[in-house]
Amino acid sequence: MLHLIDRFFVLSHVIAGMLALVVAPLAMATIKGGLWHRRWGKLYFYGMAWIFVSTIGLAFFRFNAFLFIVNILSFYGAVVGYRVLYRKRPGQPGQAPKAIDWFAASVMLIAGLSFSAWGVAGLAGVAAPALLLGLGITPFYVIGAIAGVLITRTAVVDLHAFRIYAVQIPSDRDWWQIEHATRFMNAYIATVTAFLVQNVARHMPGELQWIIWVLPGIVGGMLIARWVRGRKSKAALQAARAQVLLGADLV
Repeated sequence: MLHLIDRFFVLSHVIAGMLALVVAPLAMATIKGGLWHRRWGKLYFYGMAWIFVSTIGLAFFRFNAFLFIVNILSFYGAVVGYRVLYRKRPGQPGQAPKAIDWFAASVMLIAGLSFSAWGVAGLAGVAAPALLLGLGITPFYVIGAIAGVLITRTAVVDLHAFRIYAVQIPSDRDWWQIEHATRFMNAYIATVTAFLVQNVARHMPGELQWIIWVLPGIVGGMLIARWVRGRKSKAALQAARAQVLLGADLV
């Protein structure tokens, strides 16, 4: 019976993962706010949700702390990216952060602090490699410490935003569009990372496997930062043009 449960989680996890890898680019390529953008986006979110659930199930059979943390990180990005659509207009009825938002950010905070603690303890020689991950490669401690700090920072920023936006409306009325896109893209980067770790890193020498863990995040992060800068520059240009036209009308 346990064998069947294990196989079910493995197969469904693989199917959900492949689904997420395929439909996310389709959602990105379609017209934002359009019918197919919403359909592909929801399908991606449901796939990510099952990846999260199945990973918890698999943890009882073959626990891998690194992949478990990556799974939390990716699903959290998907949750925030999805939930922000229901928080577009802070200050209006029904638009305040809900209990699920606070809970998800709190879980993220705990995960980040735990990951940081493991990384720092490993670098300090306090934690035995086999205690949590079974990995004796020093770079993984560095990755754990840095990633943990970044995860913790994200959770703290989100919790602070939930509190502030309950009483203060963001100056950029379209802030949620950037939030929606970047969170889903971050979730996709984490999904790609997990895929590469499972299918590429295992075939690499142990001392080089850490590269697969960090390369997608570095490349993806640079692309996201570039997209955000372009999006904000375009918005600023449109606002400037609107001001010029308004001034011309007044004259």
